[in-house]
Amino acid sequence: MKTVVQPGYFDIKARNSAESAGASPLSHAILDSLPARIAVLNADGIIQTVNEAWVAFENENSLTVLSKTDYNNTNYIELLKRSEGYILEESSEAIVGILAVLKGDISSFAMEYCYDLRGIKCWFLMRITGLPSLQGAIVTHDDITDRKEIELMKDEFISIASHELKTPITSLKGIVHILKLSFGKQMRGEGGKLLSTMESQLNKLVKILSDLLVMNATPGAKVLLHLEKFDFKKLVNETVRNVKNLSPLHFLSIAENESISFTGDRFRMEQVITNLLTNAVKYSPQSNQVIIKSTVDDGKLLFSVQDFGIGIDNENLNKVFERFYRVKTKRTFAGFGLGLYISAEIIKAHRGKIWVESESGKGCVFHFSLPLTND
Repeated sequence: MKTVVQPGYFDIKARNSAESAGASPLSHAILDSLPARIAVLNADGIIQTVNEAWVAFENENSLTVLSKTDYNNTNYIELLKRSEGYILEESSEAIVGILAVLKGDISSFAMEYCYDLRGIKCWFLMRITGLPSLQGAIVTHDDITDRKEIELMKDEFISIASHELKTPITSLKGIVHILKLSFGKQMRGEGGKLLSTMESQLNKLVKILSDLLVMNATPGAKVLLHLEKFDFKKLVNETVRNVKNLSPLHFLSIAENESISFTGDRFRMEQVITNLLTNAVKYSPQSNQVIIKSTVDDGKLLFSVQDFGIGIDNENLNKVFERFYRVKTKRTFAGFGLGLYISAEIIKAHRGKIWVESESGKGCVFHFSLPLTND
């Protein structure tokens, strides 16, 4: 998470001066009705006006060592450079983002930061949104402390649960191993296969729990890959068959499945496909059809899972791969919002891309693409 400077310090003079320059009373009324701290910059980054939430926050939290001056017509970026509490690296990142928005290189920029507010650690989300025709930008600071505290509680729960589950699962692994050694020769046919399947699934579960512990302790940690060449078509068939056994009421249809020799981490790719399939089933309570495609095009492996369930509205499409994000619906669905996040990290580690197309009420199509060469 990013830690940046406390915002610059503004007094009411800047606001009054901007009003006298012809700013609309209606515009100020709208800005003042919003709880976020908001400032309007012109194309050069000069402060035009701030809302009441910004003024109130600065009046309450300004450091006494900073002299209060009239910041009207002052460059916001220069204020950020001079503000106390900045960590150089993150200061530079914020300023680069703001300049990119002002120049029109990007339409918006956002970063999270925290600082000690009267002895309490608070978190804020800073957003910079460009105005039309490169006329400037809107700066907002939203208090996200409550959200961050919930995330920390989830982190703690996942860590405790993962640790506690590892012990009984390791014990089960030992018992299965002893059973195979003691009765493996006597158990023929389906019984022996089931015992081997149980051992394999327990091994996978231990690995998944280890992943959760690492990624929960270090968000954004790199996924370690064990590369091998394998038949991707066979992996798709096996994974679809396993998920079918868990979800017999859903019809999982493989529309296309080209024969592909792929070099990657077989276990990780199975994890991704399983996540996409189980999500498609979970979020399609009123529709039982799921369509799977695996093809090759222009030197890339293309895979997709389509469902006809509740879908995702356009506003939240870019959030589905975030840690702890869960689709917000009237119905409660189980889960912690980690499956797609971990899947995205695995695809990224394979130098691939993952994305989703969706419309609320009309289902989703999750895609990923992977390069077939190691260049």
